[in-house]
Amino acid sequence: MHRLPQEAVVVLGFGLLVGPIPTTAATLDIHAQSLSGPGFSLQQPSLRWHMQSADGGHIELSSAALQLGQRRGWQRARFSCSLHTAGPWRCEAGSGQILSQTFGALSLHFSADIAALGGQAKTQLRLGGNGLGDWQGSWQSRADGAWHGRWQGQTPARIWLAPWLPAHWRSSGTLVLAGQAQGASWHDLGVVAVEGEAQDLGWQSPDGLKAAEHGKARLRLVAVHDKEWQGSAVLHWQQGAILWTPWFAQAPKEGDVRLSSNWVLGSRSWQLRSGELTWPGLGQASFQAERVGKQPVHWSLDARDVQMQPFYAHWIRPVMTAGSVPARLDAAGVAQIALSFGPGLRSARWRWRDGALTDPQGHLRIDGITSSGHWSATAAGQARLDWRAGSVYALPFGALDGDFSLGPESLVSRSPMQVTMLGGSVGVRDLRANWHGGGLSLRMNGVLRNLQLAPLTRDLGWPPFTGTLSANLPQLEYAGGRLSTDGTLSAQVFGGQVDVQDLAISHFLGTAPVLTADIRFQNLQLRPMTDVFHFGYINGALDGYIHHLVLLDWRPVSFDARLYSRRQPGLEQEISATAIENLSRLGGGGGIGGMFQSLYLRLFKTFHYEKLGLGVRLRDGVAELSGVGGSDASAPSDHFILLQGAGLPRVNIVGYNRRTQWSELVSRLMAAIRGETPIQGGP
Repeated sequence: MHRLPQEAVVVLGFGLLVGPIPTTAATLDIHAQSLSGPGFSLQQPSLRWHMQSADGGHIELSSAALQLGQRRGWQRARFSCSLHTAGPWRCEAGSGQILSQTFGALSLHFSADIAALGGQAKTQLRLGGNGLGDWQGSWQSRADGAWHGRWQGQTPARIWLAPWLPAHWRSSGTLVLAGQAQGASWHDLGVVAVEGEAQDLGWQSPDGLKAAEHGKARLRLVAVHDKEWQGSAVLHWQQGAILWTPWFAQAPKEGDVRLSSNWVLGSRSWQLRSGELTWPGLGQASFQAERVGKQPVHWSLDARDVQMQPFYAHWIRPVMTAGSVPARLDAAGVAQIALSFGPGLRSARWRWRDGALTDPQGHLRIDGITSSGHWSATAAGQARLDWRAGSVYALPFGALDGDFSLGPESLVSRSPMQVTMLGGSVGVRDLRANWHGGGLSLRMNGVLRNLQLAPLTRDLGWPPFTGTLSANLPQLEYAGGRLSTDGTLSAQVFGGQVDVQDLAISHFLGTAPVLTADIRFQNLQLRPMTDVFHFGYINGALDGYIHHLVLLDWRPVSFDARLYSRRQPGLEQEISATAIENLSRLGGGGGIGGMFQSLYLRLFKTFHYEKLGLGVRLRDGVAELSGVGGSDASAPSDHFILLQGAGLPRVNIVGYNRRTQWSELVSRLMAAIRGETPIQGGP
């Protein structure tokens, strides 16, 4: 039993030398400056007993402030009743008024039967007020001192929430409670049982970032004291919603959230034993917690059959950086998760099956995920990650088989990995990830083998290239949403080579990725290129570059580009009439003009050329065009030469508009590639 310290019990005694209780009226007054005992202090108590006859009279009790521990019980109180002393003493028609600093004005109605001092007693009481609600209860004691009490009533929820919520928070709702308690003597409390229901429960912080509304819940608590308190509690959350930024949770539409636990409360420690959480549609979990003295709380959670779709959406996604890929992903599958804390996350184990990750914007999709592993804040761990297939920016890729070592803040691949993609493969070596300080960074060495460019350009909506892409990536790095490499990507395209340097993608997989790079072209063969593009026949070779390329959401924003022909021994530089017509329109003209040149186009199918070249400088949506150089001194300053003819018949192609809208230039190019009538240009 829970006993008050014997040395804390204060006895106030006084004696009166009286004879038999008088038959005539008399009054007894007792006053004191203060009265204190274990955990309480009562100021200015007074007793007035107005004896009307030998059978009893009227008794009144009053006091000023009552202090209970560190809390004030009331400011003023007054109680009175009719006291009958004939036979067993009893107090009838009892009433009282209490002015409480916490609950405001309260009224009390009671009756009591007392067999004898230290004998049996029985009390019925009713307490009510606008601040406290309406309560009624009973109390009984036996001759040996054992007692038993019951109570029930309802009260505004703010009375019970106030000690738990910070100041200035608003709360609402009603609590309906019923309970009982018992002890072996007046200073013992041995058993407590409480059942309660919260109705329309709510609260809100001043900034609105933490709130609850329309809550409904039931609680049952039983506690027994034997050297230490032991008990159990069961909570059923049935209705309502809770916002605890960044998290938001709603009670399930079917069933209720059930939280149960067994606990032990000692003088210097407490334990939550065999706790269990059941959340319909989400999963189940068992948990334990312990605190000894002033040490940090140690607790663990073992979750089973966790449905990843709601778990990721409601508990993982909200803590991700806004706008990042993890903050957009949808998850699927079933998982088992075991966590331990104290202080902070100390260890984790997981198993994820039938998983999937999907970006609703279509930037990323991974299917058939299986993962398992364990992590520790103090020791090495390991993990496995496998998937069946997926896609990135609509580019499909194949399966992955990954094996990793885990450190407290790092991940390292234990063996090379390879993923099939675009008819070739992407190899990954020496993958290292770090999440120190909450930010994720990745580094790895990679290799691209024989990636087919035709499906790549088709899926990205670019002009159709053929050939393969192969490259060694000495170091590929991802940090802060930026993907970059210090290596050179080399592609074998149209019999020549394309080298990409200083490639970087900011906001990778974000809503508006930005790509920057420098590109150089060497010995591109024009005949296979023009055959693919339906541009018209051109034979020869090209060199060129694209400097300071910037793509926003995969669309060009700015660059400086130039393509120019190169002579190769034994390679004829020829061009067809169709290609001449398309180049002419690409330069801003309506086609080849002039009587002799038009006649040549009708009489000859192919022509020789000395030089072929095109330069484009893109800024702010406007393309500034240039040609092979000043080989025609008679051309106006706003004209430029795209093709300088050779031999007879000789045909030159002159551009008539150095500045044009980029969108118009792309329309002309795409029309020529598809073999359509190009859009007519103008000054």
